[in-house]
Amino acid sequence: MSETQTNHCVQLPVLDISQPLCPSTLSSLSLACKEWGFFYITNHGVSRDLYRKVHSLSNHLFNFPCESKLKVGPSSSVKTYTPHFIASPFFESFRVSGPDFFASAQSTVDVLFDEPNSDFR
Repeated sequence: MSETQTNHCVQLPVLDISQPLCPSTLSSLSLACKEWGFFYITNHGVSRDLYRKVHSLSNHLFNFPCESKLKVGPSSSVKTYTPHFIASPFFESFRVSGPDFFASAQSTVDVLFDEPNSDFR
């Protein structure tokens, strides 16, 4: 490394959710969201198998053709899909909202799939 280069050590904010939340933790979380926009969660209890399944299912959803995803887009009655370029050219999302998260997700699945899909139930 030359003298003009510098070595920056950057540490991603970490939130250990096995610990009780206290004001300093909430302050750190707020700062991470403002400065970074994301953070790393530890001790969340989500198994690797569940993570793999959710990752696989989300890839399946996002690989749908644009025409299919727009059936639940901002112009639909469901309004759970945000396509690219609405928020950012690099961002698209499916939204699930409460208080009945299952019903919210189910409304998207019902529109996207012509036949019931047990993977999303």
